[in-house]
Amino acid sequence: MAPIHWIDIHPSAQAPRLLQALADWGFRCEQGPGEGTLLIVADRPDPAWIPPEGTEILWWVVEAAPEAVSEVLSHRPGWVVRQDQPLETVRASLVHIQTRDLGSEGWLRQMLHLASLDELLRPILKRAVQLSGAKGGAIWIRKDDTCFQRFGDGFPEHPLSLPEAAALVQSGEAWLLCPGEQVGIMRLLEPRTGPEHFLGFLREVEDLIINAWHLEHSQALSFADDLTVANNRRCLEVQLPQIIRDASVRGASVALLFLDVDNLKELNSRYGHPTGSKVITRVALEAKRMIRLQDHLYRYGGDEFCIVIPGGSAFGARKLGERLIQTLGQASMMVGASRVPMSLSIGIAIYPLNADGAEHLLEQADRALFQAKANGKGCVVTAD
Repeated sequence: MAPIHWIDIHPSAQAPRLLQALADWGFRCEQGPGEGTLLIVADRPDPAWIPPEGTEILWWVVEAAPEAVSEVLSHRPGWVVRQDQPLETVRASLVHIQTRDLGSEGWLRQMLHLASLDELLRPILKRAVQLSGAKGGAIWIRKDDTCFQRFGDGFPEHPLSLPEAAALVQSGEAWLLCPGEQVGIMRLLEPRTGPEHFLGFLREVEDLIINAWHLEHSQALSFADDLTVANNRRCLEVQLPQIIRDASVRGASVALLFLDVDNLKELNSRYGHPTGSKVITRVALEAKRMIRLQDHLYRYGGDEFCIVIPGGSAFGARKLGERLIQTLGQASMMVGASRVPMSLSIGIAIYPLNADGAEHLLEQADRALFQAKANGKGCVVTAD
């Protein structure tokens, strides 16, 4: 049997037991990276610790957050085992890995516990690209009668109508994900092999994709704000930590804009609460129109909104905030013969420049918003 290449990132007190068990099972261990199977001992899975050598990896870790599991498996196939699991789990995983059983009982089934559709599709695309020898690829997911690109590269990001998506499939330029449900399509950039070489494994995991797709749809309904086009505060509380963790893994930034509608109490008193609701709705519509598909808009509560921009900078966030204030200030909303004024105050904070986590980022943006109010409203303030 080929050797196991043992890599100690964070030495474990349980390592001697595992080494002895591997020897008893007939596995030969060699210290350091090499060609073949790697066994990485670490506190958590992290793509920064993947060496150039090795074809597959068994991660033996203390903790394994879903996002981290998804990330490392998208870089190189393998298995993730927690150190509190029985040692026999390591043996079974190594057998699967070394016999290249990375299908329904292997690399993807390790993510059964993940709720995110993206966390399933990201390694699927990665594996399809590897198997096909393509230069890249992208996946579109269907929502109602339109397919939206979720991630990938090499193709325009604009949405596709269902007839456009169907035409791509018919011409052989795309392939359906879960044909029975038509979850979406996958496109590959200059694949070197036919679809029989990179689509077979998808049939083994269709149930996972469909379940995650339906769960995402149900979650979207529960995360929708009851007045505006924004998502609600509960959605922010779930998604912002995930966005921060993903940015941390990638070494990327996250910009957060905290918006507050100026003088809403006075508007309600003068024009009535229905007008105040229309102002809140208009703010959400304008913000939604200005942000990118990968950005996020949330109604934090009452007259407050948050915009989260993955990869955003302080300069770009400020420009967006100033443009939104200018657009609303010039917009016309009439009640009878009276023009209703619309104004925003905005506070901005950037991860990791101003904060070390989701809660701290919200706190820093809220402080900047408070300063914007103190500065006379209708302006943008960036956190120190």
